[in-house]
Amino acid sequence: MKKIVLLLLLVLFQTVSSQDITVYLDQGNDLISKNRFSDAENTFRKGLKEDPENPILKSQLALTLINQDKNDIAERIIDEVLAKQPNFTAALWYGGINNFSKNKPDFRKAVSYFEKAYQLIDPNSKQYFAVNYYIGKSYRKLLYTEGLTYEEVDRMLETYKRYLELQPDAEDHIDVKSFIKKVEEKRPGKNVGKWIITTQQNIGELINKTKNEQ
Repeated sequence: MKKIVLLLLLVLFQTVSSQDITVYLDQGNDLISKNRFSDAENTFRKGLKEDPENPILKSQLALTLINQDKNDIAERIIDEVLAKQPNFTAALWYGGINNFSKNKPDFRKAVSYFEKAYQLIDPNSKQYFAVNYYIGKSYRKLLYTEGLTYEEVDRMLETYKRYLELQPDAEDHIDVKSFIKKVEEKRPGKNVGKWIITTQQNIGELINKTKNEQ
């Protein structure tokens, strides 16, 4: 799904007015498209010297850091943007990507970011299927690690189904469809506080986690 991140660039920023940062933005984004993330980082940092609080440059800087696995620094920059502009779509999106894709993912936090971005993304845009994918996938991961409430399972199914509707030819179509069928057949009722699916792979981790919480 990394291609989606790059696909978002023009759409996310086309309605944002700012000081004259076009040169830095164009150069930096071109470097990102060539996977030259370190060079892109330097370009955006140069732009920020001229316009230190520019949310576009900061968001793109965060993207370059995410792609270099500098996730903690990226998170701090994203927080800076959202502290002043809580509904800045790019920062919300990259916050979700950052927590979804880092070495030790925080899927709860990823969902929080993506859900905030959800209402800001045009349902007719090519990015709409992506946000549905990431929310559905994040909840799926949580179902095997922390467990989900009945309402969270509903949301997982809703977004995953929407993703399949929008991307009928997706490579993971069969896998996602099979997973949805499994969940709908086996999910417990509303009286169950949290539902967690155990497997041979995760049962040891769950036992250790339970011991640590006691």
